[in-house]
Amino acid sequence: MHQAPTTIPVDGPELRKRRMDAGLEIDDLATAARISRSYLSHLETGSRTRMRPARHKRLFAALEAAEQAQPFPDRGEKDKE
Repeated sequence: MHQAPTTIPVDGPELRKRRMDAGLEIDDLATAARISRSYLSHLETGSRTRMRPARHKRLFAALEAAEQAQPFPDRGEKDKE
């Protein structure tokens, strides 16, 4: 029988990059994911490297929602004919 993992590894620097690219402050993402700001900070800095599945799911769902809400980057000039 297969058991779900009790914790999931988190790449803190990648998490921070994605949060910043989505234009979110640490407080905003923590609130959206229903986790504390300090917990999110510990994840991003690497002092915590694993998290429970329910929190992981909420965190990355909130992050993905923020990323999808971002407008597409300006592609500069349109193609010239």
